[in-house]
This record gives sequence, C-alpha cells and structure tokens, in this order.
Amino acid sequence: MEFVELKKHLKTQKPYPCYSCFGDDDFLVDRAVSLLIALAAEPKPFNCVDREFDRARDLTDELMQLPLIGEYRIVVARGKTDLTAVSEYLKKPNPASVLVLPVHTPHDSWSRTQQPSIPTGAMPVDCNRLPIKHVYSFVRAIASETNTEIGDDAVQALYNRCGGYMTRINSETKKLAVLRAGAAIGVSDVAEHVKADTEFVVFELCDSILAGNASRALAVVDGMAKNNDLVAAFTLIYNRFRKLFVASIDPDGLSAFGVKPSQVGRLKAESSKFSKGKLKNILDMLEKADYGYKTGAMTVYDALTGFVAQAAYGK
Repeated sequence: MEFVELKKHLKTQKPYPCYSCFGDDDFLVDRAVSLLIALAAEPKPFNCVDREFDRARDLTDELMQLPLIGEYRIVVARGKTDLTAVSEYLKKPNPASVLVLPVHTPHDSWSRTQQPSIPTGAMPVDCNRLPIKHVYSFVRAIASETNTEIGDDAVQALYNRCGGYMTRINSETKKLAVLRAGAAIGVSDVAEHVKADTEFVVFELCDSILAGNASRALAVVDGMAKNNDLVAAFTLIYNRFRKLFVASIDPDGLSAFGVKPSQVGRLKAESSKFSKGKLKNILDMLEKADYGYKTGAMTVYDALTGFVAQAAYGK
C-alpha cells in the first residue's frame, strides 16, 4: 500500500492487524503512524501504547489486551522488533489490536524501492518519497495560509532542492510563505532562500561532469564543501554513475539496484549519450578517489576535487 492510499483505506475498510510503515521520508512515516493512532478512541493514553519492546513476550502481551473505550487498541512498536514472534502472533491476532511498526530506512537515492523485511501477515505502507504530483496541493495549502501563491515551476524547484523529502518541503514552504506573504513565490525565491539538498547538488555535479564542464563542476564541489555532506555525496555520485554504466551494458540488470521499470527508459537514454568506456573510466576514477580519502592519503575534499577535475576533463 502506498502512503497516499492509507487515509482512504482507514476510512472505508476495516484495519489490518499490523502495518509496517517503512520508507526514507521521516515525515511520511510519522504521518502514517499518526493516522493509525487516530483509530484509537479517547482517552488516547488508555487505548494507545507507543514505545520500544525489549522482549517479544512483552509486545505480544500488550497486543492481547483490550481497549478501555472504543473498538481498537493501537500498539506502536519502535526500534528493533522480533519479526518471527510478530509473524507467529499474526497467525491468530487479537481483533481489537492494531500493531504499527515504524521503519525509518536510510536516505539513499531516488530509485530506492526495496522494502525492508516485514512480518508475515503485515500490511506494508510505502513511505518513501512521494512523486511530485502529490506535492503540489500540499505546498499550495500551506502557502494559502498567508494568502501566498506558488506556481508549478516554483513547486518543482522546491521539490528538487529539498530532495523530495516532505520534512524539508513542509518547513521550507512555511518559511517562503512568511517571506512572500500576500504575494507570489517564484523560482528565484526558492533558489535564494532554500539550500539545495545534497542529492540535488549531486545530480547537478554529475551532469556537469558528463557535459565536460569542469569549471562548473568544480564550483559545485566548492559549494558542497560549505553546505553538504561530502562523504554522503561520494556514495550518491557512485550510485548514479553505476546505474548509468549498467544501463549501457545490461538494462535488465537495473532492477537489482532498485530501479523502477518506469525509470529504465530514462537511464538508457541518458547512458546512450556516452561510451561504455567513458562511464567505466569514471567509475574507476571514483573508486581510486574513494580509496584515497578512506585510507587517509588525502582529505575527502581533495579526493572529490581531484576526481571531478579528472573526470570532467576526460583524462
């Protein structure tokens, strides 16, 4: 189940005994948990438990209790959970309990689609980053609170600079709505007041490298050194070039890297602009630079700068 389907599901259908709310967008995971907690009647403290469980027995004992008032008792199990024990419980669950398992997965790439392990019988709720089509109305609703307008192009710019993460989109929209209260938020406002997410900057950097624009690529690195995580950037850069290389030699193999079928065509088209040899050379340069800073032979900034200069010049 997608996050955007959860609210309607809870209004129109009987809840499942267990929901595994997983994803790389913390805002969506927390929102999904809140929607499920809302199933519990007031007073919430008597009908909802939200904590970590050190022992599987403690969790199953909690799940077998009945609500004080209302139809459902909600149990939110944080942290590491014994999935085997939960799977066993779900074979014959308490119909008055709803178990919620929040799973915050690491921020990775735009193509992250693989779900973590979940108990047998649990309903997965995908809380990875939303496609932008679901974000337009959210942003406009926030902007309207200060009688502020925002066009599609500005929402697109905001979405990109925030890496698609709703936590930042939410806070940055509120900031822009205050700064431009009663007026309109434009692309230039987003560029001026919203710091670009590392992932967005990495895409800009990779595009500059592939275009052979060394001066622009080095300027991006200098900006990243001030505002972004360079170690995380190395991983993101490698992930992108690896996918481009795989797309050039074996597009069917992209599924192993979590690439959705709808994204394969775009990666194939992009990789076709460059020779397989060039993409392989870039990967080799990245591995050398990565080894250099991890062994202490150079700083991460020097390693990234050296890689960018070499890769952009094609030497």
